[in-house]
Order: sequence, then structure tokens, then C-alpha cells
Amino acid sequence: MQSRKLIYHIFPATILVTVGAMLALIWYGSTNLQHFYMDESKTSMLARAYSIESQVSELLAVNDVTAIHSFIQKIAKKTFSRITLIDAIGHVISDSLKNPDEMDDHKNRPEFLEARAEGYGSSVRFSKTVGEKMLYVAIPLYLDGDDEKKQIVGMLRVSVSVAKLEKTLDRVKKDMGIAMLVVIFAAALISIYVSRRISVPLEKMTAGAERFAVGQFSPPLLPPDHVATEIATLSQTLNSMADQLQDRISTIIHQRNEVQTVLDSMLAAVLTIDSNDALVSLNSSASELLSLDHGNSVGKSVQELIRNIDLLQLIERAHKSGKAVESEIEIQNSSGQSLFLITNCVHLYDENKERFGLLLVLHDVTRLRLLEKMRKDFVANVSHELKTPITSIKGYVETVLDDDLSDQENSRRFLEIVLKKSNQLNAIIDDLLLLSRIEQQKETSTILLQPGDLCPVLHEAIHSCSPQATLKQIDLQLECPENLFANIHETLLEQALVNLIMNSVKYSDEGSSILINAKRELIHDQLKIVISVQDFGVGIETEHLPRLFERFYRSDKARSRKLGGTGLGLAIVKHIAQAHKGEVLVESEYGKGTTVTILLPA
Repeated sequence: MQSRKLIYHIFPATILVTVGAMLALIWYGSTNLQHFYMDESKTSMLARAYSIESQVSELLAVNDVTAIHSFIQKIAKKTFSRITLIDAIGHVISDSLKNPDEMDDHKNRPEFLEARAEGYGSSVRFSKTVGEKMLYVAIPLYLDGDDEKKQIVGMLRVSVSVAKLEKTLDRVKKDMGIAMLVVIFAAALISIYVSRRISVPLEKMTAGAERFAVGQFSPPLLPPDHVATEIATLSQTLNSMADQLQDRISTIIHQRNEVQTVLDSMLAAVLTIDSNDALVSLNSSASELLSLDHGNSVGKSVQELIRNIDLLQLIERAHKSGKAVESEIEIQNSSGQSLFLITNCVHLYDENKERFGLLLVLHDVTRLRLLEKMRKDFVANVSHELKTPITSIKGYVETVLDDDLSDQENSRRFLEIVLKKSNQLNAIIDDLLLLSRIEQQKETSTILLQPGDLCPVLHEAIHSCSPQATLKQIDLQLECPENLFANIHETLLEQALVNLIMNSVKYSDEGSSILINAKRELIHDQLKIVISVQDFGVGIETEHLPRLFERFYRSDKARSRKLGGTGLGLAIVKHIAQAHKGEVLVESEYGKGTTVTILLPA
């Protein structure tokens, strides 16, 4: 079948679609506008009728026709509507526009019949009385209010003219018709213009595609029927290679999407760079780890994007060696935090086995290194803490044995020291076991929290610490409002408070005071229970505060060991607070005192 020029495909279809759309729009818009206006008018008129229903019913009950007529005239003037009162059999009692005696019987009016049957009625019809088309809404009036089982004593009808609506609709239809003609004319001009703009370049593209396609691909495919001559000619030259290109492009896109999905799902950071050290691609983990913007980073040099000398030297070493390189490096993130990365750098090869770039895989092992350091520090600290009392016990026992128990006074003194060191060793082991048990229960969520009053727990903790405070003449002061409730484990929370109060007692001067306070407070738009223990003792230097809750960490080792303690008290407090879904904070000024605060959900 002979093909036609492109303009004969575009122009008729454009005109037909435009005309059909405009006609449908005019019909749909005018119809819906009319329905909407009618519905809104009925709703408004019903509201007016119901708003005066009770007053009219009362006047009708006393049969005060003069008052009824006066009331209806007044309301009709205010609402710009016509109001009619009809009795139960259809006789007009009062009307705001006409003398009731001159009006016909209304018992067969549609709105009258519908209101009697359905509870309210409406109709649109021509009024002989007014001489124009009207919208009527009627509601029944009952002797005792609105109970539908009561006898109907009359009908209250409200009506307005619809002539204004019809004039408005006629004007809208006329305007739409004019707009339709303008749009059709504009569409015709644009259609001709667009058709020419498409067909002329296509003719040039066809000539170039024919030269490009000679002898390069399989015989061309036949174009479909009913297409433009230019498209048919172009299809004969381009369709021959379209299938091959489409298969290859689909395969490439599919493989690219698979690779990108795998890369984005990896926790490790992955980057590829070309032989000129320009960034080719990176996954989301690399963007986050190295603080790089994916859209603005691709194509730029890695020397410009990455400011870490160790990573740049690793890339340079991989280029020179021609082999895979692995190393652990340390970098600084955007917030200044040190990150430890295990970096693998391998070469990328093209189809000719030639190197064209590098693939870098960065594994963030910062958490692993921190855990390893914490483990080493813990082992060293616990070994030191256990070795000190064990060494003392061993030395004093050997001394007693060497003296062959001949000096009973010294032997007793040495054995008392041994007992003291044994108690210290036992306290360390007890605290370690308690800390381990809290951690295990916290991980398995077996710590049962129940609503409880905090004041008795605070009183009990103070009572437990009173003997030590009394020895140093320290005044323990408590401020706790009544009925301060929270979800708590009373035994664990009391243990945490005892640890905090005992620490304050140890590091406070004789005759001083310690303030224990509990209250509700709004912190960052969340209601919290704030429990604080404040002393006015020696205080803690600022550099020690971040590590204060580590196990066996002592800000003043000599003074801490002299005063006793296991070095685990604050670590236990931290884990107890976390088990209560809270946190613990510390504020201190050296030489002036320390305040430790436990925050719990209210």
C-alpha cells in the first residue's frame, strides 16, 4: 500500500481530536455546572427552611395568620427567596410574593407530594404565579416538632428563580464555542508547522542513514503499512540494525543494573577509576564513607576528591606494580573522626586484556578495631586490678609462713590485710559478674521493668549509704516530689544510685553535703525523669570525662585505690541506665564538684 506524507497523518488526527475534546469538554462542563448549582441551591434552601421550621410551626399552632405573613415576608426579604406556607390539604396560607387567596390549590405540586412521602421534596418547573422557571424545596411541618410519626399540619416551601443560572450557562456555552473555534484554528496552524518541522529533518536523516547503512547490516525490514513516506524510508535503513543494537543495549543495561544493585547493597565502599585517576563510579557506601556527592564527583580526579595521602599512595602503587594491592589505612571523616579501612585495589581489563582502570574496595573496620582496643584495655586493666590484691595476698602469706607464726601480733595484722585484699578481690569478681549479668539480661530483654514510685527507691539508697556518710559527717539531702513514677527495676536502680552516692561520699570533704534530686523535665521535646547526684568534692578533670564510664578506668588512680572500690561502679551505673532505656551524663569542674545525672523515660 502506498504510503502518505507525514503531514496527512498528523493534521486530520489533530483536528479531529481537538474538536472531539472541545465538544466533550463543553458538554461535560455545562452539565456538571448545572447539576452542581442545582445541588448547592437545594442544600442551601433546605437549610433555610429547616432554620425557620420551628418558628413557623409555633405560629401555625396558634393560627396567627398575620404573624405568619409578617414573619415570612421578613425572612424572604433577608434570604432573597420566595417562601410559601401551605396547609396539610394544599391550601396556601401565606406567600411572600402573592396574596394566598389569588393562588391555586397546591396539593398536586410535585414538591408537595414528594415532601409528604419522603420527608422533603424538590422540583424545577415554570411558575404561573411568578412567570418564570423556579426551583422549589418543601419540608413538612408537624404539630409537635419533627417526629415523623406526628400528623402533618402543613408544608413550608422555599423557592428561587433559575433564570439567572440559565443565562449564565448560555453565556458560558457561547464563550466555550468561541474558544473552541480559536483552539481548532490554532491547532491547525501548529499541526502544519510541526509536521513540516518533523518531515524536513527526517528527509535529511534518511539520506544520511542510507549512506551509513550500506553493506553494514542484514537486509532491511519492511516498514508497517500506513506510515509516512519519510518514516518508511528511514525504517528500511535503520530497522536492520535496530534488533542487534537493541539486544546489545538491553544486555548492557541489564548487566549494569545488576552490578549497580549489588554495589549499592554492599556495606563495603566500592570505587572505580580510569587510567588517568578520574572517578568513574562509586556506590552509596563510598559516597557516605568518603563524604562524596555522587552527581558532582564522577569524572573528577581522585586527587581532587580524596585528601588522604595513604589512599592516594596506594592507588599510585597499584598503577606502578600492575598487581593487586591490599593495605590498612586510617582516614578522617567529615566530622574529624578517625576511620580504619582495609583497602583492596585491583586492576580492570578491557576485551583486549589491557588495563584501563582500578577497582577499590574499602572495608570499614573502625568498630572492629575499637572493640579490639577495648578488649585489650579490658584484659590489661582487669589483669592489673586482679594482680594487685593477689600479689599482696601472696606476699603477706609468705611473710607469715616465713615467720613460722611465731609473732602472733604481726601474723594477725598480715592476715587482716590478706582478708582485706581477699574482700577487695571478691568485690571485683562480684561486680564483674553483676555487670555481665546486666549485659546478658539487657541483650535478651529479660530485665522486667514495672511502674514504680522513685521516692522509696531513693530513700532506700540513701539509707544504705548513711553509715559511710555519717563517718565523714556528710549531709545527704534528698528532693523528690510525691508520686514520681517511672518504669523501673527497683533493685537495679537502687544499686546504681548507691554506686553514685558512695562515689560522691568517697570524693567529698568531711562536713560537706551531697544533693540527691529527682524531678520531671522536658528535654528535647520529650518528658524525662531526671535523677541527679551532686557533690562538692574534688571534681574530675575535663579530659577524663569521656572515658569515665569505661571499666576499671580511674581518673586519679592513686586516690581511687586509696579510697577503695573496684573501678566498675560507674560502668555498672551506665549499663543499668541503658537497661532502663535511659542514659547517664556527667558534669564536673575540677576542685568544685561533680554532678552525675540519670535520664529515664517518663
